[in-house]
Amino acid sequence: MDEFISTVKNQEIPLHPLDTQAAFLNVPYHFFFANDSGKADFMPNDALRSAFYTALGRFPILAGYLRSEGQGKTTVVIDRQKLNMPEYLESTSSISFDALRVAKFHHSSWPEGLSTTSAITTAGKDGSIKLLNVHVVRMKDNSGVIIFVNMPHYVVDGTGFFSFVEMWGKYCKAQRQNDYELVQQADETTLCFDRSLISHSLPTERKPLGTQTLNVYTGFSPIADWLAWLSPTTRGRILSKAKFSADVVSHTFRVSQDKLGKLHEEVSAAMPNKQLHTQDTHVLAAVISKMVAQAHMKCRKQENISVGMVSKITRVFSSLSGMLFGVENTQSLNLLADVRHGLGITDKCYMGNGLIPHNTQCPLSILEASTNIETLADATAITSGIYGNADGALVASFIDMISARPSCFTRPMVYLSKHPTSLVITNETNFKLYKADFGDGLPEWVCTIPSFVANFIGFLPSPATSTDIVVNITLKAPVMKHILSDQFWKELATIVY
Repeated sequence: MDEFISTVKNQEIPLHPLDTQAAFLNVPYHFFFANDSGKADFMPNDALRSAFYTALGRFPILAGYLRSEGQGKTTVVIDRQKLNMPEYLESTSSISFDALRVAKFHHSSWPEGLSTTSAITTAGKDGSIKLLNVHVVRMKDNSGVIIFVNMPHYVVDGTGFFSFVEMWGKYCKAQRQNDYELVQQADETTLCFDRSLISHSLPTERKPLGTQTLNVYTGFSPIADWLAWLSPTTRGRILSKAKFSADVVSHTFRVSQDKLGKLHEEVSAAMPNKQLHTQDTHVLAAVISKMVAQAHMKCRKQENISVGMVSKITRVFSSLSGMLFGVENTQSLNLLADVRHGLGITDKCYMGNGLIPHNTQCPLSILEASTNIETLADATAITSGIYGNADGALVASFIDMISARPSCFTRPMVYLSKHPTSLVITNETNFKLYKADFGDGLPEWVCTIPSFVANFIGFLPSPATSTDIVVNITLKAPVMKHILSDQFWKELATIVY
């Protein structure tokens, strides 16, 4: 650690408005490594710790602290005399790695206290928001190791997160094996933390933003304005007490690539616009948006379901909205996309948050219709259209809008809380979940925390031996009950846990 501190240079990194778009959320993942060969020196703690600080030297932003500038603007301050050092914990467990395997890595089998953070970005014991949390747990009889890593969306998205974990693994493996070429490879990896890259990469062209996007980000929302006015620590404290994950259930499924590919072919043949480019994940997003809408339809007569963010206040607003404007007839579908592609900077190794939501209002008449190839083609036309429209001109227009209104980042959260059928889908299948090798092989399983936030869907890659897609679905318990009994979904996906 002392060697790391000696390399730190004082600097301030003003965060881009993109960084704050999901600033209230964490990026938490668990990496499960098996010691099947029974090696005595399997992923030794000393080597892990030493390599951790070496990797941290390449990511000094993770040792900075957040300074609120007001009106939604935030700066990361890296001060050698006042470092906000990451939380790095080590512990042992009486649970064997085989017990985790038998349970298919279900969270009920995990060691107690494995996850040291929740979904919401909050201050740690010292009163500051840590920009990196790590918990290394050694399983019974050295049968395996679990590494929990968390970073807030303030400083990274999945690209930056998994780049750090992969680099940490490279340094550890290199140091253990005296592999100087691997050290050089890691040292020469270019990393960009300069947020001005986004502004400098914007094209001159602009494309009009959708009505739905403008309504969410520019509409009247006193609650959102109040939340944006608060400091990051105060906002986190309030949101953590707002029961973000109250009555929320998560399940993980595996979608066969063969079945999804065949379904994609059938849907493509039935698409109304044959020129529209579609991908497997577009079809999968359509399947899930229809399935969730149908589950809400079945629940609607049973009880009024809200997603629990600022729950007591927003229920009042939802009730008033229902009385004034009637029952919702659309689903707010938010597909998260990476601006690196639209701006042509995928080769720049940009480590800041590059995710933006592309949202639209999907008619419930389409989504609630019984799922078959024809109705699924209609829904896929919507999801493919959203992704297809997300070019550099649209990204530039979105960034113009949030840059002119830096405090607007809390508005989507409040909007989602008032619209219980809203859905957020993120495609992480291209992220490097299974690339971290600390010298004893790749992780056997990688997953996020048990319950994230309601109405959040994540597409993840399978372990290296499979091309299937892992789907994590987090919904309110009454809605999830209908998901588990959905016949179309049961034929496409198998439940992992």
